[in-house]
This record gives sequence, C-alpha cells and structure tokens, in this order.
Amino acid sequence: MTLPVSGLEDLVDNEDYYSLLNANRHASQDELKSSYRKLCMVYHPDKHDTSISREASEIFGRIRTAYTVLSDPVKRHIYDVYGKKGLDADWQLIERRKTPQEMQEEYERMQRLRAQHRLEERTHPNGTFSVTVNATSLFDDQVVYDDDYYNQQIVLPDVTKMAMSQSIEAPLSMSSTATLSGNLESNNGNGSGSFNVAVRRTISSKSWAEVAKHQRHENFVVLIYAYVFQLMIGATDTSGFNFAVKGYRSMGGGLFAVMHFPVGMMVQDDMLAVRLPGANFTLGRVMGDQLYGSLDLSIGDAPHLSSNLVRDTAKLRFAGKLQLGIPHSFGVLSVTYKMPEEKANFKLAVKAGTFGCMVEYGGQHQLSDHSIVSAHVNIGVPLGVSVKLKLNRVSQTYVVPIILSDDMNWIAAFYGTILPIAAYAALQTLVIRPYLKRKKERESEENEQSRQSETLKKKREAEETVKMMKQSTERKVQAEERKLGLIITEAVYGRLVADNSSLATRVVDVTVPLQNLVENSNLQLPVGITKSGLPGFYDPCPGSDKKLKIVYKFRGGLHQVVVNDHESVRIPLKSHAIGESSSFS
Repeated sequence: MTLPVSGLEDLVDNEDYYSLLNANRHASQDELKSSYRKLCMVYHPDKHDTSISREASEIFGRIRTAYTVLSDPVKRHIYDVYGKKGLDADWQLIERRKTPQEMQEEYERMQRLRAQHRLEERTHPNGTFSVTVNATSLFDDQVVYDDDYYNQQIVLPDVTKMAMSQSIEAPLSMSSTATLSGNLESNNGNGSGSFNVAVRRTISSKSWAEVAKHQRHENFVVLIYAYVFQLMIGATDTSGFNFAVKGYRSMGGGLFAVMHFPVGMMVQDDMLAVRLPGANFTLGRVMGDQLYGSLDLSIGDAPHLSSNLVRDTAKLRFAGKLQLGIPHSFGVLSVTYKMPEEKANFKLAVKAGTFGCMVEYGGQHQLSDHSIVSAHVNIGVPLGVSVKLKLNRVSQTYVVPIILSDDMNWIAAFYGTILPIAAYAALQTLVIRPYLKRKKERESEENEQSRQSETLKKKREAEETVKMMKQSTERKVQAEERKLGLIITEAVYGRLVADNSSLATRVVDVTVPLQNLVENSNLQLPVGITKSGLPGFYDPCPGSDKKLKIVYKFRGGLHQVVVNDHESVRIPLKSHAIGESSSFS
C-alpha cells in the first residue's frame, strides 16, 4: 500500500510519548514516574554489555525525553495540542509564568504573525500576456474588386493587438510594501507603455497610505491613502493636473459605501481650467452568506444608475445587473453551474440593451493545483462572433481573444465552439493525462521507497530493543511459570485479515515485548494510544488498520484476545478463555 506524502511525514515523526511509557493520556505524575522507573530498570545503559551500549543509550534517551516532556505540565500541554513539532517552537519568548492555556493562545498568535511575515516576504509577482487575433478572413466574405479578381489570395488571420503587464511587490518592513508594475501594448502598429512605482504603508487596522509614481509619457501620479480615503494627485507634460479622492466606509449591518470623486485641471496662458469628469457612488449590502447587492451612481461624462444582485451557492451562481444611463442602457443576466468534484464550471450569460444583444457561453476547468483553463464564446449584434481562450498558471495569465466574424455568422459560432472543445479533449488525452499519470506513478514510487526505508529503520530499532529486554523477560516468564501466572505464548501486531481477503497479512512478533510488560500476572495497555509506539513494537504496515492478537496461558488454560490498535488491553480475563470446541481465528 502506498502512502500519501502527509502519511509519510506522520510515519517519520510517529513516536508517541504516551505509548513509549505505556501510559494513557490522562495518567497522573505518579503513574508516569512509575512507568519511567520500570523502563529504566530494563533499558538503562549501565544494565547492558558494552557491545550494545550505543543502542541502549539511544533507546534510553528516547524514554527519558518522553518522561521529561510529560512530567512538565507546560510541555505536556504543548505536546498534547501540537505534538512534537510544537515542542520545537520558540517558547522561551513566552513568559513561563503564564498558564498552559495562555501559552497556547500566545503560541497561536506568534504562529499567525510568522505566517503573515513569511507571506509579506514574498514578491507576489503577477502578470498578464494578451494576444488578439483577427480571423474574420476565414468566415466573412471579402470585398473583391474586378481588377484583383485574378490575383485573389487567401488572407490568413493576423495579430492586431498585443499587450503585456507585470507587477511585483517587495516588502520594505512589516508595515510598508513597495509595488513595481508596468505594461506594454501594441495595437495595429501603434505602441504605448507605462511604468508604476507605489509604496503602501499600513497605519492601523483601518488605515493605510500609499504613494505611487506613475510614468507614462512624463506623467507623474501620487496616491495617498489615509483612514480609508484615497487621494490621487497627478501632473502631465501638458501643464495639467488631476486629483481624485476615493473612500470606503463600513456602516454595520452588512452595509458599505464607496465614493470616487476625480477633478481635472489645466493651466494654459496663465488661465486655470477646472474639469469635473464625474463622480461614482456605490451603496452595497451583504444580505447573507450567499446573497449581496449594490446600487451604483455615476455622474459626469457618461452618467448612469445601475443595480447589481448576486447569489452564490455551492452549485450555482446567479448574477444580474440593470443599468440606465447615457449613451447606453442594458441588462445582464448570468448563471454559472459549478462542479466541485470535477473542478469545473459552465457559464451562460445574456446581455441586451440599446447597443444590441449578446450571448456568452463557455466553461472553465482546473488542470492542476496551479493551472486553470477556460474558453468562452460571444455571439451578438453588432459585435459579431468571438472566442476568448485563457490560461491561468500560478500568478501569470495568458489571454488569446480571437475575432471570428464581424457579423452573426453561425458557421463561425459553430467552429468557435467545437474546435476549442476538440483541441482541449485531444490535449487532455495525448498530453495532460499521460503526464499526470507518470508524475503520480513517480511520486508513488518515491514515496514507497521512503516508506520502506523508514519502516526498516523502525524495525531495526525494535529488534535492538527486544534484545535488551530478553533477560528481564526470561526472568518474568520463570516467575510466572512457578505460580501458573500469565505467560504470553504468541502475540502479533499489524494487519490481520481473513482467509478470503485479497490483502496479505503483515504482522510483527511482539511476544517478548508484551511479556516484558507483565507485572504480577497482569498486563494492561491504556486506551487511545497506538501500539506501534510501545517498546519493541513498530508499524509493519503504515496506512493500514492494525490489530493486536494475543494468545496466553493463565492457570494452565489457554486464552486469546484480538483488539484494535487504539483499544485498551487488560488480561487475564475469563472471557478470553478458549474452549475445546473454540476455533482459532
């Protein structure tokens, strides 16, 4: 059986301190001390020959570490909550006089701060690359003049626009971040570009400031955010200035408001001209976990009033928008069907208004943890037919809009729908699935090798432990035989399966380790601990359900019991007796 990576990590770090001391998780300090002393009598290096002193020191060191942790109330609480990894934290930074619960809260707070700091240390690169292709020559009739009739040539699709943008974030301190961004664009032979530098500083949980330099044909822009307000100041090479104020406020009850107010000014011939291009106001409300809406008002060059309503569930997402304004009024209705199991969704949207009508449909599929592909077809009047292909890879986005026709061409719509589906199916069959299959097989093989290596290591440690306990075990057997007490005749631990099962039995002999735990004709193993952590035990089949089977003699009678890995064990019991007609299963 192959373990996932997380299972392998658990295997490497699966030493249970409670199992090692054969104590339950609610054991008192006296019970822990008693178990520790018994183990010291068996595994202390001074009680063994020099030939195995190194192995004895390693095992005794593990036992002493377990007792040191569990005998300290604070360390024990940390171990119970976070395991061995929690013991490696910088607890010296936390006041020792605090209670375990207070230390736990402080530790979790410090972990959140470290996670935030690691997040802020990343550069967060983001980029977009877009190529617009005009393929109308394949579907639309071309105008042919008489003198060119004999010189007609097939016009191939051409690239009409290319655009690229990139941005990175660099933390200057815990509260300040610098952002560098820029873009290049070429449209029908005309190129342009811009460069932006921004510095953002967090003032408090509700306020932060940002100063940015925007370079585009000698333009300069400064952004300042303070107390949820944004102030933008700009200067251009045409003696122009522009300002903008943007603010956000949460009013409770799910209500929020956003305001954006730009102002443009120009100085020419000692005259100051002021222009108000418009303002935007938004009032929204979150009406539940799945429903929210907003009202938007824009005044100025293109005034309009619009309302938005969105309902988002686990399977469906409905979105609607109605806008009244100049130059166009329109309505939009879209529905997205989600398929979480397949990591895909399908979208259908209709947009109609004074400009015309448009229908959009398409789908999205997550190829891997870091890659998402999508394709959407747009058909409308007067926009024609187009298809947009998109690939999101980590923080990079690649977009290819393809204009198929300037008219309502159903042939173009057919090919715009079928060809992406066929191409994606071929890509999945010929490239993606074989690659993912090989990758999974390679990871499984590497994981299996690591698992086997770690299991062999645990097996050797268990064998060394059994060697050191043989003498004390023999003395216990002799003492139990003299009084017809408890003698373990056979004990196996691991995967026990029925004869008709397709799985193979994989167990380890633990007769000696169990006999060594017998005290005064009594053996008890606490509930809630894995048996693989007991001295002389190891896990022979990580990832499988394990059982412990014990066959023992008591008062001359044969007994047997089978328990699950985390069940308690108490022997001898009369109910374990094997009658003459009983079968061994």
